[in-house]
Amino acid sequence: MRISRKKAEANRAEVVAQASRLFRERGLDGPSVAELMRAAGMTHGGFYNHFASKTELQASALTHNFDLAVARLAHIGEGADAERRRAALADYITHYLSPKARDASGASCPMVAFGADVSREGAEVRRAYAEGLERYLSDLALAFASRAAGEAEGDGQPAADPGARSRAIVLLATLAGGLSLARSVAAVNPTLSDELLTVARAQALALAGGSELG
Repeated sequence: MRISRKKAEANRAEVVAQASRLFRERGLDGPSVAELMRAAGMTHGGFYNHFASKTELQASALTHNFDLAVARLAHIGEGADAERRRAALADYITHYLSPKARDASGASCPMVAFGADVSREGAEVRRAYAEGLERYLSDLALAFASRAAGEAEGDGQPAADPGARSRAIVLLATLAGGLSLARSVAAVNPTLSDELLTVARAQALALAGGSELG
């Protein structure tokens, strides 16, 4: 029995959503196609009705994960109140580099969850990751530019800020690097893991506030 286009699209979206979660938890090559389809409540045989290959699903899952990550950034640059934007960015950083986020590998951001895996994958997967990373950086830079606009102009519009992208790159490296390192040693050296989170969080908050710690 043929299903409607709408139902087919919904089925595909469910496979992508479940694959996104399982890939975060177990890596891009961890779950099999059968496991991915079972998680979505479908049979293995239906996989090729939606995807040409597992690689296509991996790339789609990466894009989906970055969609979620970018959506979480969107509210930071909104509104005309510079103080609220600053507070929103600080809250984002504090959550990102928290013990709760460290211990929730299944809810990890795509930069940390897939960074190591992607370097071993083919061009289609690498391209999806690179495009997602570029979108994330652009929105993070906009958060810096919007904050500067509110402080300098008071009109809530992003000001020309050539340094915003550079600061966004440094902040992203601090966030992703701090979380990745803290997670890697948490089980065997929790004291070091907590220290990594604490120092990275302080540096990230200082950068977001317009200064750097010595």
